[in-house]
Amino acid sequence: MPTDSPRPWWRRATSPLKKFSDRREDTASAAQADDRALIFSLSPQRIPSGKQLRFLPRLLSASEHRIIRISTTVAILAALALVSHTLQRHIVSLPADGGTMTEGIVGVPQYLNPILARPYTADTDLSKLLFRGLFRIDEHLNVVPDLANSIKASDDRKTYTVTLKPNLHWSDGSVITANDVRYTFETVADASYQSPYQSVYKSVGVATPDAHTVVFNLPAANPQFPSTLTLGIVPSVLWHDQTPQSFPLAELNVKPVGSGPYKFQSVTKDRTGNIKGFTFVRNKLFAGARPHMEKINVKLYLDQASAVEALNSDAIDNYGNIDAADMENVLKHRQLRHFALSQLTGTFFNEKNAILKIADLRKALAMAIDREKIIRSTLGGVGRPAYGPLLSDQPGYTTDARRMTTNIDQANALLDSAGWKLDDTGGRKKGTQVLHFSLTTVDDPSYVAEANAVITAWKSIGVTVDLKTITTDRIQKDVIKPRAYDALLFGQISDIAADPYPLWHSSQQSDPGFALAIAYLKNADADLDKARATTDPAVRSAALTDFQNIVVDEVPAIILTQSEFIYAHEKSLRGFPSDRIVAPADRFNSIASWYVKTTLSWK
Repeated sequence: MPTDSPRPWWRRATSPLKKFSDRREDTASAAQADDRALIFSLSPQRIPSGKQLRFLPRLLSASEHRIIRISTTVAILAALALVSHTLQRHIVSLPADGGTMTEGIVGVPQYLNPILARPYTADTDLSKLLFRGLFRIDEHLNVVPDLANSIKASDDRKTYTVTLKPNLHWSDGSVITANDVRYTFETVADASYQSPYQSVYKSVGVATPDAHTVVFNLPAANPQFPSTLTLGIVPSVLWHDQTPQSFPLAELNVKPVGSGPYKFQSVTKDRTGNIKGFTFVRNKLFAGARPHMEKINVKLYLDQASAVEALNSDAIDNYGNIDAADMENVLKHRQLRHFALSQLTGTFFNEKNAILKIADLRKALAMAIDREKIIRSTLGGVGRPAYGPLLSDQPGYTTDARRMTTNIDQANALLDSAGWKLDDTGGRKKGTQVLHFSLTTVDDPSYVAEANAVITAWKSIGVTVDLKTITTDRIQKDVIKPRAYDALLFGQISDIAADPYPLWHSSQQSDPGFALAIAYLKNADADLDKARATTDPAVRSAALTDFQNIVVDEVPAIILTQSEFIYAHEKSLRGFPSDRIVAPADRFNSIASWYVKTTLSWK
């Protein structure tokens, strides 16, 4: 028997239509074979020529056209992705030289001279661009050599020997020598020149064994002394003929010669002779890293409102000291950079006012204040609460500084026990004496807002306080220098050495000292002396902790907030290595690395 079953009849049967179709396909196949044979008989080449390829689109079907378009698109995208990836890995954007920026500054500069420039003023800002010290503060807040090549301390920390770098020049081409250093520090130390830094150097002897060596001799050990050598040096040859009387009047105070990354080019004045701005250009003799920007224009304004208006009208590119109220008003093409400052803002009491000599009164004033509320509702969340004279990252700080917190009931009880009774007006009196004094601050939106918040808190416990404001350009001369205030709301900046001596020691309570709390705290002075003299970190920290506790307990001042410096700048401006600075002027410590232009480079 056959193994295969017979096919069903319907599979064996073939329709006439199927037969016709098969005959047509056989005919077409034969025709194609004939065409193929003919083509290869005409040309033996298997690859079409260029002329033949141009007829290809006519021969392709619609589906073949679609396949080719998709394949081509995929190939192009893949090639672009490969090129982009290669460029990202091997092409970098680098700072390029050139460009100009226009900086807005509030205040009227008097002295582009580091010997006379007062802290926290336009003078200090501009001096940072034009002058260099033996040392500088880097982006990590370390003290590093600038004009100095090296420093060597004696074992007892009373003598410091500094060697200068070779080939240093002033912007006019003359050579920088050790005599320039000696002249600078001797002039600062001479009280007749009225330098605001006189108290720091008044007992420091300066010797110059040779043109490249400077020896500092201190009356007592001071391990933090090198951090004070960031003061800008001036050229002695140009200044040595000036007397104490002519020194502040010299034209060099407005048209200086320095050694910084930029040099003076011109000053702009109005018709009445008031200075309206400066132009500085790159100092080609600068011994540090070559600055990228060619020119810096500076425009001066009398108040912050005018400066912010200029910023938003593009009259200037950059402006610092933006407050919370202005943050929302700054145009979107500006970038806001927050610099953390080594600045504590507080209300400092002058105990020459008999009312403010009462310790329980000062404690009550401190307990009435809610720092968190002030920052949240008044300062727009900018800043952080502070309770004592030390920053949280400084030696000696402990959280015990927070112990005198807000307590309205206890504040009222302290005033009652001190004899200050509430009257029908909501104020307080002791007999016929009204509990009343004034609070002075800078006519600056942030300061005024904070001062009003403090006054409101004091009013809640029956203390009547008048607010006095004064412009930035007058606060130093008219208020701080003569200590003409009952209470002063102001900011104090700790130096890089975190040495509170200049800000709190009783010897610094008169001009040119920086202490703003006018009170005698005997044990606090002893702690500050010990902390400054010791080379033992543990001893220093213990002394500063004790000092902190005395200030918190005695309340010669109410420390309120740690500040931030908000800098509005063009988005094209880059090159900031850090967002941590000691003082506002220190934003210019890194000015040589700032840039507005870029170039592409293969790496």
